[in-house]
Amino acid sequence: MTPDEIMRDLARDDIFPKAAMAEASDKRDDMAPVFINLIDRLTRQRIRDMQADDVMALIPIFHLLGEWREPSAYRPLLQLLRRPTHALEHLLGDAVTETSFRVIAGTFDGDLQPIFEAVEDDKADDFSRSSLLDALVLIAQQHSEQRAGIEDYFRTFRQRCPKAQTDVLTGWMEAIAALGIPNMSQPVRDVFDQGLIPKEYCNVEHFLEDYEATLAANGTLVGQRYQKALISDAIDELSKWHSYSAEYLAEQNRRKADNLLRVSPWTEAFVNAADKVGRNDPCPCDSGKKFKKCCLQ
Repeated sequence: MTPDEIMRDLARDDIFPKAAMAEASDKRDDMAPVFINLIDRLTRQRIRDMQADDVMALIPIFHLLGEWREPSAYRPLLQLLRRPTHALEHLLGDAVTETSFRVIAGTFDGDLQPIFEAVEDDKADDFSRSSLLDALVLIAQQHSEQRAGIEDYFRTFRQRCPKAQTDVLTGWMEAIAALGIPNMSQPVRDVFDQGLIPKEYCNVEHFLEDYEATLAANGTLVGQRYQKALISDAIDELSKWHSYSAEYLAEQNRRKADNLLRVSPWTEAFVNAADKVGRNDPCPCDSGKKFKKCCLQ
C-alpha cells in the first residue's frame, strides 16, 4: 500500500483498518511524518474546517504513534491535547481519558517541561490535564531518572495550578497515591477539607488506602489504571473498542446499504432526509456531526 492508500483505509468507518495499521508500521519511517502533519493540521483547525477523513484516521494514528514510541510526536500530541473540550470530544472522544496518558508516556522525548505547560494550561480540557498527570506517573515508572523531578512537580502543583478544579485535583491526588510520594498525605487531606474534591467523587479514606498500599509496595505502582502501562500493540488495543467491533461495523454497512449513510458512489440517490433535516441540524446517521458536514455531502 502507498501512504495515500494507508491514509484512505485508516479513515474508513466501515472496517477495522488493521491491515492499514500493520502496513503503516511496516512503513513507519515514511508514515510518522505524515501522521504528525495530520496532527499539526487538526491542532490548528476549527471543527467546521476539519475534513471528516482526517478525524476518522486520527484514532488509529494516535495509538500507532504510542505503540511506536515516536518521540517526534510527543510535542505535537501535547498541543493537540491542549485543545478546548468541544474540540477534543470531536477528535478523540473517550481516548482522552482512557488511553491518552499511555500514548503521551510512550512518546515522551525526555523533556518534562512541555507536559508541565500543558497541565498548567487553564484553557485546556480538565480531563485532558488530569490524564497528563497520569502520564507523568507512567513516565516516572518507565524513566527512573525522571522520578525525582516528577515528584517535586506534584509537591509544588498547588502553587503552580492555584485555579485547578475538581477533575484536575482528583488526577493530582490519584497520581500522588500511585507514586507513593512521601509526606504528601496532609496536603491531600487539606484539599478534601476545603471541599475541592467532593465526597461523591472520592473520600480521603480511599486515597489513604491507595497511598499506603503504594508505600508498602516500596513505590511499585498498584493502581489498576496503570497496570497496562504503555501501548504495545495498537491493533490489539483498538480491537476492544466498540466502534471497531464486528457488530458495530456490520450495522454501519447495513445502514450504508440502506442509504442511511454516505454511500459509494457519491452520485447515488440518497434517501430523502433533506426534506426533514435542516443543514445545521444533527445528522440522522447519529455521527454527531451536522447534516451539512455528513450525509448531505
